Amino acid sequence: LVIQPEQREPIETYFSGDVVDVIRRKPELATQADKVAEIGRRLYFAVQESQEGYGHAVYCGKDFVGQEPFLVFLGDHLYISKTDTPCARQLVDVYEQVGKSVTSIEMCHESQLHINGIVRGARVPHQPNLFQLELTAEKPDVDFARKHLRVEGVPEEMYLCNFGIDLLTPLLFDILDYNYKHGIRTKGEIQLRDAMGGGMRQEGMYGYLMQ
Repeated sequence: LVIQPEQREPIETYFSGDVVDVIRRKPELATQADKVAEIGRRLYFAVQESQEGYGHAVYCGKDFVGQEPFLVFLGDHLYISKTDTPCARQLVDVYEQVGKSVTSIEMCHESQLHINGIVRGARVPHQPNLFQLELTAEKPDVDFARKHLRVEGVPEEMYLCNFGIDLLTPLLFDILDYNYKHGIRTKGEIQLRDAMGGGMRQEGMYGYLMQ
């Protein structure tokens, strides 16, 4: 969990023995107590001392991740799969196929461009939900999107936008590190999508239309 300094104590308290004991005393919740305690034992905290953007928050997890591919989830999202395969597992399956970073995507209307990261890519033959990505833009304006972010086969006024889970290779930390140390920012912040754009150019990246 990437957290601000003041968030650690209440989170640890929630998963502590006292809270678990309270849960265990409620018959309808008793079976969940051990699960809550197990989650608490597995938590690792990366403290973001200053808020310098989404990319900076991810960068704070560098020591925990090391040289492994890693999943990034947004803390204010709830991910629900329409299939028996969980959302994260869908991305892992794609990564095991392509061996490169994969971001989850969905379709959004042109009216939602200002609240979404948008990607452009080419559909992979015989795999209608998989796109090889070429460009990403965070909250683009309509004119830019119409000119640069249209995707063949996607309905008019619709775009491919970030769903909110990324499976990234360690290269993204190298790019974030470079951007951080050289002051490369967008709107004053270290942006994950900027780093992902670099990953597309250097290593290649895929987008998976999440189910």
